[in-house]
Amino acid sequence: MAEKCVTVIEIGSSKLSCMVAEKGVNNIFNIKAKASVDYAGFLEGEFLESSYLSDAILTLFSQITSIYKKKIKKVYIGVPAEFSKVVTTEEQLNFKNKHTITKRDVDALYELASTDTYIEDMEIISVNPISFVIDDTKNIQNPEKQKGLKLGAELSVILAQSSFIRTFNKIWAKLGVEQVEYLSEPLCESMLVLEKEERERTCIVIDVGARSTSVAFVKGDALTNLTSFSMGGSYITSDLSEACGINYNEARNLKKEIVLSLKGDKDDTYELQTLGGKVIKIPLNFVNEAVCYRIGLIASTINECIRLFAKEYVPFYPIYLCGAGLTKIKGGKDYLAKCLNRNVSYGVPPVPSLDKPELSAMLGLVNASLK
Repeated sequence: MAEKCVTVIEIGSSKLSCMVAEKGVNNIFNIKAKASVDYAGFLEGEFLESSYLSDAILTLFSQITSIYKKKIKKVYIGVPAEFSKVVTTEEQLNFKNKHTITKRDVDALYELASTDTYIEDMEIISVNPISFVIDDTKNIQNPEKQKGLKLGAELSVILAQSSFIRTFNKIWAKLGVEQVEYLSEPLCESMLVLEKEERERTCIVIDVGARSTSVAFVKGDALTNLTSFSMGGSYITSDLSEACGINYNEARNLKKEIVLSLKGDKDDTYELQTLGGKVIKIPLNFVNEAVCYRIGLIASTINECIRLFAKEYVPFYPIYLCGAGLTKIKGGKDYLAKCLNRNVSYGVPPVPSLDKPELSAMLGLVNASLK
């Protein structure tokens, strides 16, 4: 039997990544090739330096094909939250007699949801079930093989900007790729990091990237709401660069040294080696305060997003943190939790040796593509 490999592209806010993988045993992914390239990224749902996007994809693709020697006919592309929208809808089918529900009936509900949802300049990429109702029995997760006179569902429709799809279709056509499928990155990430039992109630998955943060409300096999804003880990790096009078790369290196839980004396410092080999000392408390200030801004924006969308029981929604923007800062998650005034857990892929929150989006996309 031929190996079933998938090629997945993650569109980050400052980096493009590609992975070719197949399913292994015991929840392991066999990764055949991976590569990433830095690019100008996106901000507020717009690509910066969009004329160079094609070149960045070309560079990424040539890196991947130099490792994975076989022809790639199909790619799966993750659509970030900034280019997406979620709409929820309720649909119902009535049967003449008591009827055993089949997959065809469920698909008919999805079809109704697709027909009923239209937003200008956006295209539907998936319809997913929040929960089903059979007659008067609510909150059913899988209605197939059950009997009833009525089948209803609360469904989540995920849409992507048409311009996003057009842009990438053109690029892949140029590269000779025959098929492109678009997946919701926040949905795929959530389905991987959250257990099915957890999704019986509403959970919140926050992904803080370099320049973008998404807040996804998850229930059943679906997103009930999705929002995003343009702020993330690279803003912390810029703040450090400006506050400490060092260049961006030095600020990046300084960020790796930071431990937010440390409360230093006034003489305590972080030591940073510059490119010229000089060691500079920067006051520890000053650096930590600069980082905490930005995390506080990210947290207050997240809180606004939660207040905007959460209908009830807001303090009880479990929160999971993914992405590299905060999880790589020692003490970043804990300080975010303090600012949000609620518990925050890491959103980690249940994949041996790849169980890092910064890999959640990419592995979520790989997992969904393999299914």
